[in-house]
Amino acid sequence: MLYPEGVEVRGTSLRIHFVFKEIRCRETLKGWEVTPANIKKAGRLRAVIVSEIACGQFDYLESFPNSKKARALGHSNNHGGFTYLNDLIERWLLIKETDYTPETIKKSRMALNTCSKILGADRIVRNITHEDALKLRKELLEGETLFKNRQNKKGRSVNTVNSYITVCSEFFSFAVRAGFIDQSPFDDVGHLTVEREMPDPLEREEFERLVNHKSISDQAANLWTVAVYTGLRHGELCALAWEDIDLIKKTITVRRNLAGNTRFKLPKTKAGERTINLLSPAVEALKRQKLLSFMRPAQEVEVSLRQKGKQRFDKCTWVFVTGLSKHARSVKNGFIGNVGINRLWHDCVKRAGIRFRNPYQTRHTFACWLLSNGANPAFIASQMGHKDMTMVMKVYGAWMPSGSESEIELMERALKLSVPQQSHFKAR
Repeated sequence: MLYPEGVEVRGTSLRIHFVFKEIRCRETLKGWEVTPANIKKAGRLRAVIVSEIACGQFDYLESFPNSKKARALGHSNNHGGFTYLNDLIERWLLIKETDYTPETIKKSRMALNTCSKILGADRIVRNITHEDALKLRKELLEGETLFKNRQNKKGRSVNTVNSYITVCSEFFSFAVRAGFIDQSPFDDVGHLTVEREMPDPLEREEFERLVNHKSISDQAANLWTVAVYTGLRHGELCALAWEDIDLIKKTITVRRNLAGNTRFKLPKTKAGERTINLLSPAVEALKRQKLLSFMRPAQEVEVSLRQKGKQRFDKCTWVFVTGLSKHARSVKNGFIGNVGINRLWHDCVKRAGIRFRNPYQTRHTFACWLLSNGANPAFIASQMGHKDMTMVMKVYGAWMPSGSESEIELMERALKLSVPQQSHFKAR
């Protein structure tokens, strides 16, 4: 019996073969009995496939979803095996290494790995629907976390959910632009509403208890004093060296920031590269800290610049160091890391018996205290590393003295001087 072109019988199975992307492919038609009718049907199927290949419309994965060859070659958009979710995630992360910092890549990978576990890591990308995206958002908010190295809990914060959705939206937008899918399933998947958290600065009495408690180490007291009276970001505190400080002029020049555990980079923004004018409490704290760390050996560290692949080398004698207390002993580089500062804060707050806050409140405390005492918002913005005072006004406006009464008085005084006053009303 003559078989149609590209059709062969292998024992009790029917098989067709064709050339796709210059590769000879053979596929067994599972469940097809070897009958004359099915042999003719296989010939027609093979003819359709050849026609679709010629027109660039053949989708290998759709025709043979369980085929290893299909997974390797992908469908007609010529992107091979990257049509599975996990494969495309790896491709996207590799491409984004050009644009993203290692820290951002790490966060994006964590977000996408979590989302792929929920969506299905071996899912074909183009089969993920808008409904799947909405279900993902719901599961992120209400479902169990998926940590491997720490205890899991029910649900995630709204901010975490929104950040994961942002990463997914960018990833699937790439999938559209690269031709893997026609439309992103995350179109119109909005962010969940977040109530802006107001700054929660330390009260002065709380700060006094924190830095003066008998069980708080000298370095910890100095660190929190410098943090509160300079508004430095914690990564900037970690990266602070004596080479950056002039106690005669009473200034700190912010030159670097600690990103992650051991990588140094420039401050967050251009405005972050700044000179801070030190207030007296910060000067005194640094003088005390100088006795503890100034004579330690300097280290040469690599600082990543904003241009990809560019770096400089700074000689650094660390201001806040490991080895003076039990905190951050795991960091062997001499400087206290971000994790060490967080642990130190938790321990100090607990010992001092003050109400717990996020450790970032030290920066908020700086802004709130100065604004409450009538400091210029533009000056505060420059000290904190903001481009202008917009952020200060937006975040800390409630701590600015109203001044409305004095302004009204000034206006009234000006009007009295410039506008003639009627001595009586005209008779009607």
